Amino acid sequence: MITEKTKQQTDFIKMIANCLAKNFISSLFELTKEKSHSAQIGGLAEILDWSKEFCDQYYDKIFNQDLPKGNHQTIQSLNLDDLIVTFGREKLKKFYSEAVNHTNYFEKKYSAL
Repeated sequence: MITEKTKQQTDFIKMIANCLAKNFISSLFELTKEKSHSAQIGGLAEILDWSKEFCDQYYDKIFNQDLPKGNHQTIQSLNLDDLIVTFGREKLKKFYSEAVNHTNYFEKKYSAL
């Protein structure tokens, strides 16, 4: 049975994935130069992995109304799109540093899909 929180998290991951794909999918494909259908699915799977990671790191911080309101700016007051793009840039930078010589990266990583 799907709880309301599970549905909210799923919707949140979809929203994050859309934003990350819009901003970073073409950069992922430029690096790998893969043109196959399985590579495209792998690229989308990579974006989905990033989205899940973002949700794991930020979901509770964004939706928890009990965050302390001290002198530090809370995550709630940040622009969510800016936070997602900043996260995506860091993931892309890490991806570039790890996958620089992998021209068939997505096909290797996601071949079981």
